[in-house]
Amino acid sequence: YRNSRKQPLCYSKTTARDYCGPKAYRSVKNYLFRNRGNGTFEDVSAPSGISSDTGHSLGVVTADLNADGWTDIYVANDGDPNEVWINKKNGRFENDAFFSGAAVNKHGKSEASMGVDAGDINLDGKLDLFITHLMEETHTLYVNEGDAMFEDITNSTNLGLPDVRLTGFGTLLFDFDNDGLLDVFIANGSVKLLREVFRPGNSGTLNPRYPLGQQNQLFRNVGKGIFEDVSGDAGGSFLEKRVSRGAAFGDVDNDGDTDILVSNNSGPAELLINRGNENGWIGFQLTDKVSGRDLLGARLEVVLENGRILQRRARTDGSYSSSHDPRVLVGLGRGDKIKTVRVFWPDGSKGVLLDPKLNSYNKISFDAGSSK
Repeated sequence: YRNSRKQPLCYSKTTARDYCGPKAYRSVKNYLFRNRGNGTFEDVSAPSGISSDTGHSLGVVTADLNADGWTDIYVANDGDPNEVWINKKNGRFENDAFFSGAAVNKHGKSEASMGVDAGDINLDGKLDLFITHLMEETHTLYVNEGDAMFEDITNSTNLGLPDVRLTGFGTLLFDFDNDGLLDVFIANGSVKLLREVFRPGNSGTLNPRYPLGQQNQLFRNVGKGIFEDVSGDAGGSFLEKRVSRGAAFGDVDNDGDTDILVSNNSGPAELLINRGNENGWIGFQLTDKVSGRDLLGARLEVVLENGRILQRRARTDGSYSSSHDPRVLVGLGRGDKIKTVRVFWPDGSKGVLLDPKLNSYNKISFDAGSSK
């Protein structure tokens, strides 16, 4: 209010007031705060290197992208190259996005990146990346070839179909049907006035009900890097047009499958309850014995007798403007038996759980590595 810069005014092709794109605003640096462990935080943005680059950042996910035991950071930028901050293990990070292949898409173009998540979509033990974008673009899936070297395989997955004009925000790689493969949810909602919602005969008057509304989507991982759009069979909510933004995930009713809370612009939030299936599951809560807090960043490997290894991590990050259930939920399919469960704690130590309880949540403390 004190001589601040005036906000830009943007208009659609019909001369109606519209949202402004990211380039109407200056890019800014990101911040990293170190938890001192006493209820206070220290700004380490400069010494860590995180503030050395700027962008129109919207999404962020933290994960060990190069499998060296240290947490890296991926930043999704709206219209700017994305950032891959590799942890150098000395308090500093380096942005290796262009070298890693995950700064721009396969055509060398920056996209309007918003929602983002990391997960092992092909069961090769490496964390892949999925990012949502504007309707003029495609959502992008980067497969991790190892050592945080990524390849854009969007065109071969059915996740980037050019005839589907939707703008994605909140998203997550999660196993909605508990078959062991990570599926994809996308919360959609336009940021530009849609021409099709203008009333016939009067292009300057908006339909008052959700003029930016679009349908949300659910894609099932059918294996071999292919996804199938099952939105039409996922329930009535997926047939409605909303202006969805955030999407938070967790087992709200503790029945062993993942539910979704969607926040909608100019509308009520929606809680999508997963009705489940006959596939088996196992859950874990990874905590610190002294504080009782969830140990975010801890990682699990559920080793099955058929040779498959299901990798998951305790986290609340990813998606867009959302925080998730920190418990780890692993779908086991039908008849797949567990051989062992390996736990990798944030400090580098390891634990093994030989006899976990199926179809229930197992609490594992940091120092014991045993079910409690």
